[in-house]
Amino acid sequence: MAQSFTVHLDFGSHRIENVALQWGVGLGGDTRRDAPSSGTDIEVPAVVEILDLIAAGTITAEQARHKLNRLTTAINEQMHREWGEMTELMEQPLPRAVRKKIRFDDRWVYAISTDDTPYSIKIGVAKDIAQRMKSLQIGSATTLELRWSARGGFPLERYLHEQFDARRTHGEWFDFQGRPDPVQEIHEAAQTFLQQYAADAAAVSPHVAGPASG
Repeated sequence: MAQSFTVHLDFGSHRIENVALQWGVGLGGDTRRDAPSSGTDIEVPAVVEILDLIAAGTITAEQARHKLNRLTTAINEQMHREWGEMTELMEQPLPRAVRKKIRFDDRWVYAISTDDTPYSIKIGVAKDIAQRMKSLQIGSATTLELRWSARGGFPLERYLHEQFDARRTHGEWFDFQGRPDPVQEIHEAAQTFLQQYAADAAAVSPHVAGPASG
């Protein structure tokens, strides 16, 4: 199911307006499937404008690469999450009218940041955290560090995003600047949510890397 996006690309004081991107159009081949941007296509005129900015010395190639990788990675994560949720709902039998409890989702929810910006934290979900971090690292100029993780899947991720929505900067990134221990704060919020799944999650211990510092 293809989906279109229109975004503005800001490079310092220069803005490329109304850039059209598409996800899931099936135009990409297998050659670059491992790239974090795989699955998302961008209009050629916008690419030409970016190349003109690089040629003029307005921006560097690394800045352009970093911007596009972060944008397309965010789109891919959003669409994969929505697609996974839709597929999961389609595969589930219709719930009984009396059953209101959401079943436990054992996929990993994680919190990552960098040593340079420890209070800027991404809260995401993945079946394989190591593989997800490897993919995200391609689009990051600094080393990403796993700060916390626990099983809980999309329901837990959605709950944490809602709890910390006031601190959201963009996508799945949140600014915990000024908080004494962001990791513990995330952990405690997650535990509050997971109480309803105590029987299912009893054998699952969360990973806490310790408070962010910087």
